[in-house]
Amino acid sequence: MLNETLGKIHLVLTFIGTNLTFLPMHELGLQGMPRRVAMYDPQFEAINVICTYGAYLLAISVIPFTINVIWSWMAGEKAGDNPWDAMTLEWTTTSPPAIENWEELPIVTHGPYAYGSTTESESPEVSTEATA
Repeated sequence: MLNETLGKIHLVLTFIGTNLTFLPMHELGLQGMPRRVAMYDPQFEAINVICTYGAYLLAISVIPFTINVIWSWMAGEKAGDNPWDAMTLEWTTTSPPAIENWEELPIVTHGPYAYGSTTESESPEVSTEATA
């Protein structure tokens, strides 16, 4: 399993870097800056510098992700069959799944989004019977 703290750091850096890189480009377009030119007019320099810093931040945001993936791969906790406690059928089998997924067809006892439901009205019981 990936480290959640490193994942949050990656999320924040990526979010800020993406917005600093691309949102100012809308303003540049509104100001009339042409695309795909070798040298920009000096009037566009300040906003282009902001875009450049955003691109650097976006590039740096890959570092915590890479560290997280490598660390988790080498020494991280192994994920179980259902690490998210999901309630849909694909998570009721083992991981990796067996050749036929189930020896016998599973019976669905609640809806896919019935997390924490205790009453029957909140979580209607649905069962599937094998039909040949």
